Amino acid sequence: MKRILVTLFVLLSVTAVCQARKTPGKSRVQGLVNEMRAEARLAGIDSDREAVTLPGIKVVSESNVEMVSIGGMALKFGKMVSGLDRDLPVMRGVKSMIVVDYDDCPAAVKDKFNAKMAGELRGCELLMEAKDGNEKMSIFGTTSNDGETISDIIMFVPEDGALICFFGTISAGDLAELVNSTTK
Repeated sequence: MKRILVTLFVLLSVTAVCQARKTPGKSRVQGLVNEMRAEARLAGIDSDREAVTLPGIKVVSESNVEMVSIGGMALKFGKMVSGLDRDLPVMRGVKSMIVVDYDDCPAAVKDKFNAKMAGELRGCELLMEAKDGNEKMSIFGTTSNDGETISDIIMFVPEDGALICFFGTISAGDLAELVNSTTK
């Protein structure tokens, strides 16, 4: 009986890992953020629509949604100039980033975005979860079959109205080294 239960548990564990969905890609996340911005505008949120777009960098402050998107050559150049690749090897494979702060949005807009984002992340691989009082940060990502790399990491804090996404691949070894260095 024990053997059957252990076999069933192992089979369920393997099945759960195999069925984990990939995290949503950059275009899907960008689309959800754009939908939220449009809904905030429709809700009557006034703003001094500020947008700065440079090659590879987009900064938007509109309708109580703050968004920074960095990608392509801008991220590559920034990593080279700042020495981030050398000082923080975990960043080598990151191709683009999106940071969104929507904490000041009306509750209805915030709740709708949180529900949509949670729906997109349902079934994705949860890498880590951290709680601080009422706030809970969930970190999702897609690990390779051999476990050597993690791609498209999404950090989601719905209670605080924050979303941070790293698109590209990160070496699991570099990430472990970073964690070890910060815990000493």
